Amino acid sequence: MDCDSPYVRALVDAAQPHHRGEVTSVGRDGASDAVSFIRAGIPAVEFGPVGSGHHGPEEWVSVASLASYRRTLCDFARSLPKSIEGARA
Repeated sequence: MDCDSPYVRALVDAAQPHHRGEVTSVGRDGASDAVSFIRAGIPAVEFGPVGSGHHGPEEWVSVASLASYRRTLCDFARSLPKSIEGARA
C-alpha cells in the first residue's frame, strides 16, 4: 500500500502518540491475511501489538502494548471521516 495514502497517514498519525520509534514498515510480507487482499488488488496494511514467536510454542504479546494498540485503533477510527474526505479531494 502506498505510504502516502490518506489511510496510511491517518494510521501513522493515530499511532504516533502511543508508540515509540518507527510506527510503519511498508512493503513487508509474510503469512498475514493482508497478503490475500493485496493479491486480489485490495490495498491492505498490517498493524498489531508488540510480540514475537508468531504461531509457535514461544508466541507472546506484550500486554502493555495491547492498550496502546486499542487506543491507536480508536483514534484511527475517529479520524476516518477526515481521512475519507482527504482521499476524495
